[in-house]
Amino acid sequence: MALPLGNTVAQPAWRRPALRGKLLVGGALLGIIVLLALFAPIVAPFPPEELHVADRFQAPNAIYLAGTDELGRDVLSRTLYGSRLSLFLGLAATFIAMLIGIPLGLLAGYSRGWLDELIMRLLDVMMSFPPIILILLVLAVMTPNLAKTALVVGLLYVPAVARLARSVTLSIAAEDFIQAARARGESRLYILFREIMPNAWPPLVVDASLRVSFAILLAAVLSFLGFGVQPPQADWGLMISQSRSFLQISPWIALTPGIVMCLTVVSLSLLGDGLREHLDPRLRHGPGL
Repeated sequence: MALPLGNTVAQPAWRRPALRGKLLVGGALLGIIVLLALFAPIVAPFPPEELHVADRFQAPNAIYLAGTDELGRDVLSRTLYGSRLSLFLGLAATFIAMLIGIPLGLLAGYSRGWLDELIMRLLDVMMSFPPIILILLVLAVMTPNLAKTALVVGLLYVPAVARLARSVTLSIAAEDFIQAARARGESRLYILFREIMPNAWPPLVVDASLRVSFAILLAAVLSFLGFGVQPPQADWGLMISQSRSFLQISPWIALTPGIVMCLTVVSLSLLGDGLREHLDPRLRHGPGL
């Protein structure tokens, strides 16, 4: 005899097959990519800048597993080394955005009043500029390199991170334990970083995991346009850009870094979605009446 819906026992979110699948697939795929990036000097068949002029435009074969490019460089080796730069750019840009955006959002959400208005209006000014145009303008007056690209991309995401941190702070600041901390005479810094921050990190962690994928894609776009990583360094966006003239005769030059970049973004999206369902109290338990 079937049990009525009202007697169904709620199942923790982390035990649901869909959630386990997201976390396992996303985590495993991302872990493989990270390991290949870290051990690229060992795994890569050739140095990324080594030329084999006699083997230009070689299709994938037993020696060159992903083929060679217009200079005879091994595409697989360059893709593996390029993953190191792309992951670094994504992580560094996200770290910069979180480092600046979270304190601004906490301060604005807790202080309210004129300070909140000042911070939010400044962030609105930053968000009013088209992102890619703003980045191109900044990098056009500076010599593009890895560190500057990470800094500019990170600064671009500060407003979005700050607005999320402010939103979370506004909801937490109304809780009773925050009022109790105020009544005890705790300082503003204590309340922000010892009371609010520990309760605000779940949505911020989820946003950070997704923000890394956005930063990787944006950094690849900048490299594709010539404002990011510069030759002869190996970078996914730069490799795709340099292969544009040879797509008809050697599509593997662009396909290999493109596929790896897509897999990285998908793994981060799956991981972020799984973390959201696991950490969000409203989604932590399965359906039950």
